[in-house]
Amino acid sequence: MDWLLSQLRGRADAEAMVGHGGRVTYADLAERATGWLAELDRLEVTAGEIVAVVGNTSPNTVALFTALAVRGAVVMPFAPADPPRDQRKRRIETAHATRVVEFSGPDEWTVQTIAAPDVPRPRLLTELATLGEAGLLLFSSGSTGESKAALLSLPRLLGGFRASSRPRRTLQFMALDHIGGVNTLFRTLISGGTVVTEPQRTPKHACEAIERHRVQVLPTTPTFLNMLLVSGAYRDYDLSSLELITYGTEPMREVTLAHAATEFPRVQFKQTYGLTETGILPTRSISSDSLRMDVGGRGFGTEVRDGVLWIKSPSAMLGYLNAPSPFDEDGWLNTGDAVEVAEDGTLRVLGRLSALINVGGEKVSPAEVENVLLRAVNVCDVIVTGRPNAVTGHIVTATVELAEPEEQRALNRRLRQFCTDHLPPHKVPAVVTVSDVPLHGERFKRMGGAV
Repeated sequence: MDWLLSQLRGRADAEAMVGHGGRVTYADLAERATGWLAELDRLEVTAGEIVAVVGNTSPNTVALFTALAVRGAVVMPFAPADPPRDQRKRRIETAHATRVVEFSGPDEWTVQTIAAPDVPRPRLLTELATLGEAGLLLFSSGSTGESKAALLSLPRLLGGFRASSRPRRTLQFMALDHIGGVNTLFRTLISGGTVVTEPQRTPKHACEAIERHRVQVLPTTPTFLNMLLVSGAYRDYDLSSLELITYGTEPMREVTLAHAATEFPRVQFKQTYGLTETGILPTRSISSDSLRMDVGGRGFGTEVRDGVLWIKSPSAMLGYLNAPSPFDEDGWLNTGDAVEVAEDGTLRVLGRLSALINVGGEKVSPAEVENVLLRAVNVCDVIVTGRPNAVTGHIVTATVELAEPEEQRALNRRLRQFCTDHLPPHKVPAVVTVSDVPLHGERFKRMGGAV
């Protein structure tokens, strides 16, 4: 991984990062990484050691990440508030981490040494250390069960970033505990662009950062894009620097994309696709207002089997530390995502196959019902799911987030009638409930929705 530090040094006085933690050049960032290498020497951190890094994205967290990669250690990033400390402690134990570097501010941190557990080290960690490769350990959100610890090789993951696009100013939206955040950070730096950091991920703060730092690329999620549109915050700021909005991590609703394309007519919209287990795949959206895209290329294999997307990836993880391998004997991963294939071979991701609702033998896509409900008055967001039913197998249920309070029975009648006017009977929600909390998690993905 020495080439990564060489890349930083080679950019000299170009602006590497700005925002949380101040402005630093590539030379500054390289100098900080070198300083962290000296600190790792002092702490006697060795190749193959697992180090947890807790903090927002800033020049020092990025420099430490780089130093650990050069050292050949395994980086385990955590956002400051996600997960809660008790869950973080369990994950640190699962990973056999021996150091925790926790940032309380961009230039303030503590280092904690943890005694190695008196149990055998996971086989995958030993194998990675034997290969002499630095690692990245990411945990799933755990929203659908036990959080899984995915171990990736950093040289394999970042090696594919060398042939990158022209330098651009990119907002670091996702945190580094998410594959999308790692992808954004290092693709931007390796291409010679500028990483713009803003730890408060609200529509207002994002718009402020875009205006102040002339951001050109906004990588985000469909949920956050919907929040931005509903808030209207984008009308209060100069976002004319924006050239590209990328979206991924969950299926985009048609109504949200159409609204966004109308409000930002000069911005290109691009759908991304990737998983922690495979890394981020190359994609090409056929147009800014279309949900169809090409997926794969440059060593990535894709196949559609029985309507489900399978992937073979050169940057695939080595495996889970705490769960069986999800890959078949030939290295293919069943993503669990249902897709439609058009005549030209482009794909549209419908969502998790497990999320499709079987109503009396008829398959109902939650996204289709959500698209209708999002067009209804006073609905800010919605999640559609199935509920077991003795007669039909399942019924369709909708949980909505409202802009203004509304009487429940009147709301139920109004939304059911609205859906009846636009959907066949078996797709009309039988139950509508109102949520008094946001329908998304810390990673701005819909709760209970598709991955």
